[in-house]
Amino acid sequence: MFGYSLEILLPVIGISFLAAAFAVWMLSRKFPDAGKSPYELMADSRNETAFLFDDQVLIDATRSARKMLAPKTDDITDWQRFLTAFGARFSTLADDLSALGEAGSLTILPDDPNDSLCIEAEWWNGLARLSVKDADGTDASEPVMDRNSLTALESELELLRNTAKLAPYLIWQESGDGKIIWANSAYLSLVSSLLPRSAADSWPPPRLFNGLSEVGKDTADPAGTDTIRLSAEDPKTGHPKWFDVLRKQINGTTLCFATPADEIVKAENSLKDFVQTLTKTFAHLSIGLAVFDKNRQLAIFNPALIDLTKLPADFLSMRPTLFSFLDRLRENRTIPEPKDYKSWRQQMIELEIAATDGTYEETWSLPSGQTYRVNGRPHANGAVALLFEDISDEVSLTRNFREELEVGQAVLDTLDDAVVVFSSSGLITMTNKAYVSLWGVDPSTTFGEMGVTDATRNWQEICDPTPLWDELQTFINTPGKRTEWQGKATLDDGRPLNCHFMPLAGGATMVRFSIANIPAKPAGRRRRTGKQTSGR
Repeated sequence: MFGYSLEILLPVIGISFLAAAFAVWMLSRKFPDAGKSPYELMADSRNETAFLFDDQVLIDATRSARKMLAPKTDDITDWQRFLTAFGARFSTLADDLSALGEAGSLTILPDDPNDSLCIEAEWWNGLARLSVKDADGTDASEPVMDRNSLTALESELELLRNTAKLAPYLIWQESGDGKIIWANSAYLSLVSSLLPRSAADSWPPPRLFNGLSEVGKDTADPAGTDTIRLSAEDPKTGHPKWFDVLRKQINGTTLCFATPADEIVKAENSLKDFVQTLTKTFAHLSIGLAVFDKNRQLAIFNPALIDLTKLPADFLSMRPTLFSFLDRLRENRTIPEPKDYKSWRQQMIELEIAATDGTYEETWSLPSGQTYRVNGRPHANGAVALLFEDISDEVSLTRNFREELEVGQAVLDTLDDAVVVFSSSGLITMTNKAYVSLWGVDPSTTFGEMGVTDATRNWQEICDPTPLWDELQTFINTPGKRTEWQGKATLDDGRPLNCHFMPLAGGATMVRFSIANIPAKPAGRRRRTGKQTSGR
């Protein structure tokens, strides 16, 4: 019909049919049948270790495949469980599988060239079938050991999984380029609480501690003792969460452990604030402070110590020992000059022992004329604190006051009249020589203190009875404004005694006795002198 014979057309038609059949066969090998159901896909893989995913949801898996996944929880998706199981051996697994829809099929090899495991991935109309096999093509689930050994390994694996899952601290593993290839539940829970849901549900999960990159993995101690304190910002509270991160290198990856350190950081900040407060307080003290730790090295000092000891600040900042500190004081003549160095050294040893017991308290009279009061007190954890106080003004004031008292006493002793001074509480504070001569009692030599009751009892023994002494007691014990008054008494030898009662400042009272120039009676009564009454 077309001008060609049947003999020519038949071979051409045959060849075309064969070519079309070959093309269909080739296409079917590259693009699997998209019409297969999930059941049919897994039926073909029932003897393999295979997983069937619809996006991040596990549609089905063979029995051997399910054993390789961690138990299902609400914290992580099925896809994260799969990546957690194989991410440590296939660090680029997530990136490789992202191209599966375009490629149709992939074979993913492990990071370690000596690792015989591989993953074959196929795309079936929106479903991803992943088969785990050995590099020689055999299924990875084929037993290579006896059942007892396999059961023991599975039990150990289950224990390790539960240990990582229930661990109260964060555990994760990072690849060489810093990507997280595995993380436990505690880490993923923290990610979910700190980051938006879109970021928390992604894989690999985001890094919470970017400070690890700043430090550098080359500083990680293979022995596992390289601990770094890092923080993760909490957007809910606006405050960072602190962790102590421990790192360990394993086959080119880094295994990290993070334990909460919020309480430690809080305690350290409180201690720092407390030390700063003490430092500011010590800085304004006029008393020099030197605290030596249990090794007897200077741990704390304040500016007043520099002013009092004249020791340079750079010397004190070098934390000298207690004996170096005392030696330097001796060189600066800021310590009592010893008779010889050996005895001084022994004295300093005794000082340390006494300060440790809290019994050292001494007054140092320095060659410069200054006077220091030095106290040694035990401190926490076996430390010793030395306190230096300049009491030169106090000593000088005490000396001047004592000199004034001595001058006042000398003036009273020159008077012919007997004088006694009572305090506001009725105790004798001062007498003169004429008083001792008249009454035969020296209150300064009696045992204890003498009061107005003791004094009037003594006076009654030498004088005739008189209500004058009772009136004196009432006068001394009367508070408020008082008026000077006088009275008369008679000694037992008949001589009249003039008594002058004068109020003084502060409620004190002065009594002055003067004897009239009348000769004493030669006979009859005897004067009872020399009899002293104890003060109490």
